[in-house]
Amino acid sequence: MPSQASLFGFTKKPIWVKINLSMIASLSGKVTYKSPELKKDSYFVITCSGIGFKVYTVASNLRRLKEDEDNIVYTYLAVSENSMDLYGFLNPADKTFFTLLLDVPGIGPKSALGILEKTSMSEVQQAIMENNPELLTKVSGIGLKTAEKIVVALKDKVESLTVYHRQPGEPDRIDSDVFDALVGFGYPAALAKKVMSQIDQSKDTQSQIKEALKMLSKQL
Repeated sequence: MPSQASLFGFTKKPIWVKINLSMIASLSGKVTYKSPELKKDSYFVITCSGIGFKVYTVASNLRRLKEDEDNIVYTYLAVSENSMDLYGFLNPADKTFFTLLLDVPGIGPKSALGILEKTSMSEVQQAIMENNPELLTKVSGIGLKTAEKIVVALKDKVESLTVYHRQPGEPDRIDSDVFDALVGFGYPAALAKKVMSQIDQSKDTQSQIKEALKMLSKQL
């Protein structure tokens, strides 16, 4: 079996097509299936010219993708000895940051996707720019040693390249003191970050915490 080949489909016999793997930069077509968000490895199927491609992604992307509508996804093809897996993103910046994480020793595609599943790229970049692996650990749930590797490996790269865009409802930055306080009160990290995007971040830390707790009490 040639290493630069992929099984695209079959009639009576498999059809093997030689391709340059680095050229699969994006796919354009209709999303015909989305896996349940609770599944460990979230993925969708995008059909292009009658061929269905299984693409792994984060759950937030699944929610934004609409079935039976035209979509374009920016893809990364990960090749290993036993498999070839596609990872997809809804904009080039997301893909760029994903590939940057792959430059970190010990982080593979699924690990990188797992990091982006739990946090936003702006938060990862903030932690790197501030040389703050502890913050990265808090917002992503990864271990401190892995966070330190990411900070060291990517600091120079993210300083010279803006690779993320802030999503609607995402705070401009994460105040670690406010975040720690809310999580310390027992609120989930995702809910804490959501509320932090709605409070007045020009206030001092204590005022932000009080405002956030007031908002949280109304949501219970």
